[in-house]
Amino acid sequence: MRKKPYFLICVATNLLMALTNQSAMAFSLKFGKGAISYYNPTEPYVIDANTSGTTFLSPRYVAPIKLGGTNDFLKMLNDDVRWRGWDFIPSDKNLYGNFEILYYYACGAQTLCAKEEPKSDNHIRGGVGAYINIKYNPQKTDPKPEQAKIHWIQRVVNNHSLYNEHQIHIDGGTHDLRYDGIDIPIWMNVNPYYDTVGTANESSFRDKSYRIDANNPHFWVGELYLVEEIAPQTVKIYNGVRWGWINRVYRRRNILCPAKSISSDDNCTYEFSDSLSSGTEVDSFKLPGFTPGKRFTARIDNDIPGNRCNPNTYLTASDNSGYISNFDDNSSPLGDGFASALKGSVSSDGTINLDVRAANGGRRGEDRGNYKLYVELYEEGEFLPEADEFIVGSSGGGGFGAEIEIPGRTQDDPILPDEREGNWQLFRNVPGCRWYDPHTTYGFEFQALDDTLFTEILDFPIGDDNRFTVSVGDTIVGEFSPGESLDFVSLFGHGISNFKITDIDSLFGSTEETAFPIQLAFNDRIGSFKMRPISKESSPQSVPESSSVFGLLTLGAWGFIKALKIRSNKQQ
Repeated sequence: MRKKPYFLICVATNLLMALTNQSAMAFSLKFGKGAISYYNPTEPYVIDANTSGTTFLSPRYVAPIKLGGTNDFLKMLNDDVRWRGWDFIPSDKNLYGNFEILYYYACGAQTLCAKEEPKSDNHIRGGVGAYINIKYNPQKTDPKPEQAKIHWIQRVVNNHSLYNEHQIHIDGGTHDLRYDGIDIPIWMNVNPYYDTVGTANESSFRDKSYRIDANNPHFWVGELYLVEEIAPQTVKIYNGVRWGWINRVYRRRNILCPAKSISSDDNCTYEFSDSLSSGTEVDSFKLPGFTPGKRFTARIDNDIPGNRCNPNTYLTASDNSGYISNFDDNSSPLGDGFASALKGSVSSDGTINLDVRAANGGRRGEDRGNYKLYVELYEEGEFLPEADEFIVGSSGGGGFGAEIEIPGRTQDDPILPDEREGNWQLFRNVPGCRWYDPHTTYGFEFQALDDTLFTEILDFPIGDDNRFTVSVGDTIVGEFSPGESLDFVSLFGHGISNFKITDIDSLFGSTEETAFPIQLAFNDRIGSFKMRPISKESSPQSVPESSSVFGLLTLGAWGFIKALKIRSNKQQ
């Protein structure tokens, strides 16, 4: 709260009233627990008595990427001789609508893949891959279907080209031949649109990425964008997503693994469960007894049941002298997108030395939580899964995935509401401990949905306004500033289902999307809630007695300390 001249209050109030009447919606992904109709992130399969495998979605959840096109995506379009004379214009404004992920699942050798396709000749079994079905739901001024202007452009990167080294299409393709290009036939020069020959139209996108040789390991990643041809050969690029898959193959062999291996019949695989409790904690793992120079991969899964917040991990590998030989932030195909993975070789003394810590010094909501670390060793000459650096970064996670932007990490890029329900703005199945933002007003009421409870306000936004009042029921809990948190569990003994924030005096960001972001934690890794604007007249005006002596003492003592702190701050 800040004292302001009366005329400034009037101007701000008028602006807020005008903006609040607008929709707070902006581009979002709707996928429930992974997909609306069917979701399966892992699919094991069997080749023969000695060979098996597993297909994994990678990323595990469809992920938003850079508005208007990543640098590599735009460079690929602009450098292609087929599109000389074309203009590709990145949009500077998000879509108001959403992409609804209807299907997203991994396919193994026994899976009838793409069985949802209306034509039976598109159904396939015996190989590996993934199927996806996306519905585009425009809102407000978004480009509308039935105008023959909406299209899809997809860039794909994989290790199994559909062509040979002479760029000639062959049945089955060529394994271990990398392909990085726009997802259209190589001979097609009419336009770069997937929907010209693929299973897509102006309101939906469907794709079956598939390879028939399930006995070989693959990676396949797609960058998909909705575009509009606003004039002949002039294309505006809007929002996009990343999706894809990898598969791993296990062959039975007589390998002598040191103790604690969980898969002595296949490659030597080790699993460790641990947790981070602060931004300064470092967990060290030392695995001895291996052949020097033998190759390994290390992957972290941070999306563990029981986590309130998933930790944002940072993984390093070092040799026996302590020299860091490899490090990574967000490359793991496991977890929620903030887990780490790397590849390396066994040190000269026969050890693997790994350290796990919180990335970025441990931001609030990213510095603690349970995780699992998987380490796997490989035989000489054997293909190393995900060895390509765009999946497993060898220097901080660079490569293909580096420009992917996952919303919610900062107040400048918050998670936005999915839909409206009267004057409520709904956030369904969103990851916990992220920043969320509706449109600002004097205050907001927050209501948990389903089994969700609010456990903590992790942080308040930084801006000109530096005092916010939080209340639970009719009880004013106190005033809070950026950098402070409010732990409902410590205060009330449990999570709560409803609270209010008032005395919001000013906008924080320059757009609707960043007007008043807030960072929240739930009682689980995923939660649903809604929020609505409230007027000054409806905000709590008093602090009634607590329902218990303990609660009264807790609130009284805590409030006294807060009052002293606030008074001190105001006198400075």
